[in-house]
Amino acid sequence: MMNKMFKFDGSSSDVNFCLGHRRRLKKKFLLSPKSFLDYEILEMLLFSIFSRKDTKIIAKDLIKKFGTLKAVIFASEQEIKKIPGLGESTAVFFKLLRETFMRLSLQPLKEETIIASNLHVIEYYRNLLSLEKREQFRVMFINNKNKLIAEEQLQQGTIDQTPIYPREVIQRALDHGASAIILVHNHPSGSPYPSKEDIDVTKNLNSVIQQINLRLLDHIIIAENSSYSFAEHHLL
Repeated sequence: MMNKMFKFDGSSSDVNFCLGHRRRLKKKFLLSPKSFLDYEILEMLLFSIFSRKDTKIIAKDLIKKFGTLKAVIFASEQEIKKIPGLGESTAVFFKLLRETFMRLSLQPLKEETIIASNLHVIEYYRNLLSLEKREQFRVMFINNKNKLIAEEQLQQGTIDQTPIYPREVIQRALDHGASAIILVHNHPSGSPYPSKEDIDVTKNLNSVIQQINLRLLDHIIIAENSSYSFAEHHLL
């Protein structure tokens, strides 16, 4: 039930209270951002979407529904739009936050040498894929100095499978002038361990790309709380 204290009917007193609350929250944040709870961070983020609503209630409801701040921001457009009072603007806003976050996270990888089982690579993809409900197949394209050129999603599949097409991987590698690649896909089921099909497809792809002097540095599987590296387990 909505707290009457925060139920705004559009009157000047309610609007003034809302503005005053927001000013106090911003001041508190400037003084001690690390002391903020997740719902308070979300509450402030939502200021730009809801100019006259109590975003504290919305933020608390979202955290309660999805569990964590990360899960809220990474929720799908469909999940957000199903929530009463939220719509396209909120879904677009969260998508913008995700894209900004992932671009900032990817930038350090462009400045370092990429190697198999690189911890920064795994961390990047755990942030990107650990909450995905469907499998994605992604590729990192790397030059002859082991520096990242580009990162792309090539396919999106179902909850338990996604297709991998060697011809598409090769074409994109040629387009980027890559000398090496790292394959990544996620397991929404929660287990990071490769299936027999994962192993067979990886071996087949590795055999094909070696014919054009393209190196497969690793194939990483991302699950919600763990990951699996083909290179670490000597499966390449």
